Amino acid sequence: MADGRIGGTVEDLLVGTGRFFTPGEMSADHRTVERRGGRAGDVFYRDRWSHDKVVRSTHGVNCTGSCSWKIYVKDGVITWETQETDYPSVGPDRPEYEPRGCPRGAAFSWYTYSPTRVRYPY
Repeated sequence: MADGRIGGTVEDLLVGTGRFFTPGEMSADHRTVERRGGRAGDVFYRDRWSHDKVVRSTHGVNCTGSCSWKIYVKDGVITWETQETDYPSVGPDRPEYEPRGCPRGAAFSWYTYSPTRVRYPY
């Protein structure tokens, strides 16, 4: 069957994709295939969660700044942020207001490293 968009047959294209698959070894019971080689591709994702320190902060983006964020820092650069949920209780007769971080503050995380950010008073 010819594929007009690419110029080859579908079968040839499927066979050609084999170069993207990692060769593996079949288990004794033929239920699993074990990949050969290391897990070098996983290093980026594993290192994403290795941080130098975790600090508490808030986003002061023209608001009251009453939200609490957990900021993950690696090599002096903010790498990840999550909202804290350990606020004091408002009482047993009211629902908890968790989390308190707003989308506005979360959207302005990039502003820390923006060239338009005012860093010093005029």
